[in-house]
Amino acid sequence: MQRYNAKAISIFFLFFGTQHTYSADTFNGMQFHNTHATLAKIQEIIASEQKGAWLRFGDGDVNLANGLNDLHQKKDKHLQAEMREAFSMNGPTILKSLSLHCDALGLKEEGMYPGNQEVQLPWCINHFNKAKHLWGGPVQDVYSPVALCFMATEHPQECASFLRFLREQNVVLLVGNKDIPAHIRTLLFGSSCAFVPTPSSRSYTQIDRIERECLAKIPNDGAYKVVIVAMGCAGRPLQKRLWRKIDNVFFFDFGSLMDALCGWNTRAYIELTGFDRHAFLRLFSDEG
Repeated sequence: MQRYNAKAISIFFLFFGTQHTYSADTFNGMQFHNTHATLAKIQEIIASEQKGAWLRFGDGDVNLANGLNDLHQKKDKHLQAEMREAFSMNGPTILKSLSLHCDALGLKEEGMYPGNQEVQLPWCINHFNKAKHLWGGPVQDVYSPVALCFMATEHPQECASFLRFLREQNVVLLVGNKDIPAHIRTLLFGSSCAFVPTPSSRSYTQIDRIERECLAKIPNDGAYKVVIVAMGCAGRPLQKRLWRKIDNVFFFDFGSLMDALCGWNTRAYIELTGFDRHAFLRLFSDEG
């Protein structure tokens, strides 16, 4: 858990405060859980078989919830309403995330830099201010949305260990890009993991079909299970929908690491860090 650096940002705004919407208590009460702590909390929830979800809210989610376009998903009044419902979900095992890895806040981790998960203070404050009114209550525990991909690039042993833990659970379903190769799905989640394909972009246009297929493929057998989501911003509304209909489950958002493992250069960090997907998959496999 990390606390923001109030002294540092006070000094920053002594000189630049007139340029940005900020007050001394902007982040008061917030407890930020770094990448290590985020994965550890997820593992703890799953190991104790509690119903839970990791909701990775990025700038695209915040924009869509505020009625703006995202790069891969156009604004839509129904999507906006559902994204707002997802933002307002609360509970001790609902882990809501925001991109707040800012050096001035003391939340940047070693190995982060612009293009590789670090965000600048003005952007960070704007992002936080646009998200906090959607929270459904005080913004208290905030988790890292980049925990998995950052650990894969900077701490691959730890990330591979976490993914092996995940594979050992009852992973019943992957919901993600239709082009994810079958051998990647099987390697990561096992041969018994079902698959619901989604479009490579604008997945919300098929959200009803995706939800129906998920409900048909998730076993209603009372056993604790894990559902993996890797479908961009539309994944949060899907998690919200399924949360209301399925018990005894953890919803895990795999995020852009799936793109990296498939060889799709969709994020700046993939190229900037020189991420070697083959080496990572060998590491994951060899020590399994």
